[in-house]
Amino acid sequence: MKSGFVAMVGRPNVGKSTLTNRLCEEKVAIVSDKAGTTRDSIKGILTKGETQYVFIDTPGIHKPKHLLGEHMTNTAIRTLKEVDCILFILDGTQEISTGDQYVMERIVEAGNTPRIAVVNKSDLFSDEEYSAKLQEIKEKLGEFNDVIMLSSQFGFGVERLLNSLKEYMIDDCWYYPEDMYTDMPVYKIIGEIVREKLLERTKDEIPHSIAIEIINVNKRDEGQKDKFDVNIYVERESQKGIIIGKGGRLLKEVGTEARKDIERLLDRTIYLNLWVKVKDKWRKKKPFLKELGYYLDEE
Repeated sequence: MKSGFVAMVGRPNVGKSTLTNRLCEEKVAIVSDKAGTTRDSIKGILTKGETQYVFIDTPGIHKPKHLLGEHMTNTAIRTLKEVDCILFILDGTQEISTGDQYVMERIVEAGNTPRIAVVNKSDLFSDEEYSAKLQEIKEKLGEFNDVIMLSSQFGFGVERLLNSLKEYMIDDCWYYPEDMYTDMPVYKIIGEIVREKLLERTKDEIPHSIAIEIINVNKRDEGQKDKFDVNIYVERESQKGIIIGKGGRLLKEVGTEARKDIERLLDRTIYLNLWVKVKDKWRKKKPFLKELGYYLDEE
């Protein structure tokens, strides 16, 4: 029995969460096309044969513009120092940018932890583009213990990645039961489900301005529905109106879709009540961020 911890890092919106879900063969992290979807580190667990891989999906590393962004980047950077291997996720359809180089600098600062470059969306490559990408990685980012070309969407390259990781899984025990795929608390998952449904239906600045808080859980007896009361926070009155939608339509759609996913998660029917509230500039307010579980004083 062997196990180890693997950091999934990269710029925002390069496919870290999609790859985490693919590797764990379960939906561990919410996914959207909005940068900054992942706000905290999320553990995804895969036990395969005698090896247990613990993947830590992290927020995209970037130069922060507010306290929430600072928390997100600090969370990712801190994770680099706590793992047995680092996966640097790159979007293979884009040239390596200064943002990628910024991430690489943080990886180098973390020490001599083994690192693997993972080039996502490589199913779109020709042979010439494959060779060119390898050369670009070497010239702009430096040396890696391995470079893996894969596709999170189709699973191409995943087995090769797991085989490459196996030699770095050096702990002589498993940290989690064999059938466990995440250690995230159920109520945290419920909040993330609600946020995912909102991200799917909003655009521009609104997805970044949304925060979720479960304010009440009323557990009922067997045969009765549990009730969840959830606050959705935004930063401006105009955003509140957009999320509620004309005649409450958008909020109702979010509630219906979120409830279905939560019921599948809990394997029971529930009541889900959503409330939209305005908290001005909440991303810049440390006391409120701490209430939401972002422990900035520890960073």
